Amino acid sequence: MKQVLLIERVMDQTRMAVIEEGLLCELVYQRPDDENQSGNIYLGRVENVLPGMNAAFVNIGMEKNGFLAAGDIGLFAQSDRDLATLLGKARIEKLVRPGRELLVQVIRAQPGAKGPRLSCHITLPGRAMVLLSGVKYVGVSRKINSAGERARLREIGLSLTADRTDGIILRTAAQDMSEESLREEFARLSSQWDGMRRHSAHMKAPMRVYDDNDLALQAIRDRLTGDVEAIWTDDDRCYERLKALAELFSPALADRIQKHTGETPLFDLYRVDSQADKALQRYVWLKSGGSLVIDETEALTVVDVNTGKNTGRRDADDTILATNCEAARELMRQLRLRDIGGMVVVDFIDMRRESDREALLSVLRECAANDRNRTRVVDYTALGLVELTRKRVRQSLSKQLTHTCSRCDGNGIVPSHETTARRALRDLWRRRRAGDETALALEAAPAVCGWIRKIGMPEGGLLRLTPVETLGAGEYRFAPIDMKR
Repeated sequence: MKQVLLIERVMDQTRMAVIEEGLLCELVYQRPDDENQSGNIYLGRVENVLPGMNAAFVNIGMEKNGFLAAGDIGLFAQSDRDLATLLGKARIEKLVRPGRELLVQVIRAQPGAKGPRLSCHITLPGRAMVLLSGVKYVGVSRKINSAGERARLREIGLSLTADRTDGIILRTAAQDMSEESLREEFARLSSQWDGMRRHSAHMKAPMRVYDDNDLALQAIRDRLTGDVEAIWTDDDRCYERLKALAELFSPALADRIQKHTGETPLFDLYRVDSQADKALQRYVWLKSGGSLVIDETEALTVVDVNTGKNTGRRDADDTILATNCEAARELMRQLRLRDIGGMVVVDFIDMRRESDREALLSVLRECAANDRNRTRVVDYTALGLVELTRKRVRQSLSKQLTHTCSRCDGNGIVPSHETTARRALRDLWRRRRAGDETALALEAAPAVCGWIRKIGMPEGGLLRLTPVETLGAGEYRFAPIDMKR
């Protein structure tokens, strides 16, 4: 699918938006104090070793220590069978001790207040290949279908890694590339990795060694393909960097880097912010009148599909299938846009025909194939729900752009005005029952005060109601009244 990439830099924040058919499909932020950035390499220090979990916690300079499992620590073997044996016997207390410094990479940002998942198996991505440090392995992207091309690339990969302990995975972009070009990129990645190791030997943990979240680098190295019609930016420095990176990684496509000079900001032209704001809401309305309800939890994301106003003009089964397919396409776009990872469970509208159920799974798998993050459509559960998983690379958009509401503590609901009124009255009743007849002022939201007047007040002592606009539902307070004033 054809794409347009937009890169905007305002003050110290950079944003990259991916537009497909006029719709915002991805939005990536880069801020100076971002945490849990996947792909970054750090020199970390082991803080705690937990034999019961067979893992360690590593300080990499973030608020939360990273989680390092025993199986993610470098274990070197001559074959896959030997490696499997070593992993099965790996015990964290024999591999690391508190205070030890390690080169680690963030492989997954964890949701909520958890620290990132770390690995000592460092991967260094290039445009045509990914360098695998300390792993003697050569792989070829599954998206390359030609058996002859796969064999050619594998043979080149074996020759490139013959004299090193590192391996490579040849990416989709390596297809039809010359051996000379592949050798040049392998030499550059190997030199970069060797330089990191030498440099880290003179550093003090915790310290970042490599930043893989430069949006200009990601745009050119990972995204600039024939499907990208243009990469636009309105920042002079960003434009020069994009041009330089394009000449290095994709000189044939360097002319697709464009500078926006109009008065209207680039993101305003494509309505990026208005579409991003909608991506923070629970409800997503479909053109047919149906809707999605998306709820993120710590364990998984739950999606409900409703027909809404879509009653259809055809057979009921055809209407339901059409609504479900529309919802499936929009859901897969929302997963990309909201950057939701982990397990996703979807309650589509019930379908009676088995052929319709299979058609819906086909639509989901077709859309999943366009996602850069690995997405797997599992199947229907015994209860008729659809399960799928999506690789978590960063925290979801909602986690990046919002914080927990101080009024509802993240529940999304607060006590009703009547409930708050009755709680306040019970507190007052308790005081009066204990013999406290102190004159009190009860401060609460105007609507809560209205409910107290409607319900009535317990006997004993003076009570003065004081409406306070700034108090929310669920909040009230008592204050003694100075009767001498």
